[in-house]
Amino acid sequence: MTGSTRVSQGELAGLVVAVGFVSIGSLLVFGSRSTLLLIAAPIGAIALFVVARRPVLALSIMVVIEFANLSGLLAPKTGLPIFPASLLLGLIAVGFALRDPQCRGRINGWTAVCAGLLAVYLATQAVAGIGSVDTAESVAILQRHVIDCVFVMVVLVLVQVTARPWTVAAVIVVTLAALCTLTVISQVVYGGAATFGGLSTVTTASGEMVTTLRYGGPLPDSNFWGRHLVMGLPMAAALMTRALRSARRATAAPWAIALALLLCGIYLTQSRGTFLAAGVAIVVWFVAVDRAVRRWALILIPLGVAVFAVPGVGNRMVAAFEDFTHAQVQTDIDPSVVQRISAQQQAWLMFNERPTFGFGPATFPGQVINFADRTDIAPRDPTNAPHNLYAELAAESGWVGLLGWMVVILGFLTITVLGNLANPFRRDRVLAAAVCAAIVAWSVASIGLHMAYFRTFGVVLALVGALAPMWPVPAEPVRRLVHGVITWGTAGLLGFAAFWIFLSANSSAAVTARQPMTLVPAGPVDGWYAYALDIRSRAELLPTVARLLEDPRSPVDIIADPARGVLIFTATADNVDRARTDIQRAAAHAEAALHSAIGYQQYSLQTVGSMRAQTTRQPSPGTLIVAIGVGVGTMLIVRAVWLRAATRRRTGAVDDRPTTREATSVPAASP
Repeated sequence: MTGSTRVSQGELAGLVVAVGFVSIGSLLVFGSRSTLLLIAAPIGAIALFVVARRPVLALSIMVVIEFANLSGLLAPKTGLPIFPASLLLGLIAVGFALRDPQCRGRINGWTAVCAGLLAVYLATQAVAGIGSVDTAESVAILQRHVIDCVFVMVVLVLVQVTARPWTVAAVIVVTLAALCTLTVISQVVYGGAATFGGLSTVTTASGEMVTTLRYGGPLPDSNFWGRHLVMGLPMAAALMTRALRSARRATAAPWAIALALLLCGIYLTQSRGTFLAAGVAIVVWFVAVDRAVRRWALILIPLGVAVFAVPGVGNRMVAAFEDFTHAQVQTDIDPSVVQRISAQQQAWLMFNERPTFGFGPATFPGQVINFADRTDIAPRDPTNAPHNLYAELAAESGWVGLLGWMVVILGFLTITVLGNLANPFRRDRVLAAAVCAAIVAWSVASIGLHMAYFRTFGVVLALVGALAPMWPVPAEPVRRLVHGVITWGTAGLLGFAAFWIFLSANSSAAVTARQPMTLVPAGPVDGWYAYALDIRSRAELLPTVARLLEDPRSPVDIIADPARGVLIFTATADNVDRARTDIQRAAAHAEAALHSAIGYQQYSLQTVGSMRAQTTRQPSPGTLIVAIGVGVGTMLIVRAVWLRAATRRRTGAVDDRPTTREATSVPAASP
């Protein structure tokens, strides 16, 4: 049961009173300017009451509102309080559902545990906000966090009392697949001109090697839309697997189509972080499900490799890797990569200054002006977001905030894994694996994105409440979980040690030296002097000058920094003297090239400050990839050896166990 649908006289009287209050409130808020809203308000109150008496329907509507971003789309245009109405709908639905004894019986201790995990996160944010540099901003974001966590708990309770986690997963997949269908139609039929009321938005974000328009679905940013899609990907796989195992295998076809639509939507985001997170989601899901499904992973490996040959996928991933690794020595890289690296460097600089509690929640945008000029890479237009959830938490709430978020993620994952360990053969195992994969994929995608749309992620967290083991949890699953954590933790540490040892053994000590220099116009300081001086701040011209002055035979790189108006001569050598000599020779060549190109009476090079030298480890080409392979291989070997040793111990214990019946006499001989 999910609650009675019969209306009592007391409920009817309460509904009449509520409609009256809503009418009066709408009159006070909207006045007489909008007659339509005055009429719609009491009708909406009645509809809210009717829907709330059906908790499954109320839950489905709340999920659709979040994943379709209806609050963000409709509230600014219509002024309607979409999210407050959704939250109120959930609260009323919970109230109606809890009147049913069967629904109340589904609430257990895991509800309090999940609430406690969210409370720990809120507490760490509150502690970080005590010493905030901007108390007003921190208090405002804390209030929003509290409301969002209340929403998550309302959804979690509704999922528990209705016992319909599969329904929620289906609603998520259908909603995302429908929105992906609109993006495909917009791209194929209309060439991106049709937005379908904002549900198929073409974002203004650009990027190198993009093959299509970048679609953000109902969101203004394709990267955040991709983070939504990777959560639905494993759930579509779980729904398809469930249908294949049922008596009606034909029902798997719609879920297979939905899975294909999600993959198309992910491709149309053209987000490299989304591509990576999607791959992680698929891998984690195959690892977490049972062996019968895991065999398909071997078949799909060639298909996964073939995906990298698709234009806009593999080549963009390689380009992103090259941009990140060469961002400090090249200027012709993706501007979005430069902004992201600079923003993350700012966040970590903030963390270094206040490592314990940070600068306070929501204070990063206000600190950009203080840290943007202190990073190694300085874009002309620094972003006001750190583009990294973990760097954001570190900068704004320090170690305390990172610990609080770690408690939330690991806590919800632990509950889901415990559910599978307590009942390995339950039908919900594939859905639990999908929830684990969605949480991990969202966390991986957040390496390049900051905190936003938390309620959408919270819907996935809320599914954990219905996939938790029995309460209280048996001792055997806990023991197996602890054993698994110790085993994998030890294997991971040994794998990391092997990776580090191999990388250190194949890397040589080196010194990286940097000497900033600038162009100084020759001649008197007059009106033309200011015009000539402007060359240093031209993003199009200064990199050209750097290429002109660079000696292709020299190991020194000349990096143009228009934000600071300098040319940075960078050299890596065995020692400081060699690096200094290389820079001096490169500077002499640059001076000669400058005079040869534009004449002696135009510009001269002048040093800015002193040379900075830093000791580094220089690995040989390809060493990093081989080191990763050595580390992963070591981890898997240690895990396999440990598992084999544990199996032998269990087998030996069984063989050494005494028999239950002991012979006390010799049987008589047969006649």
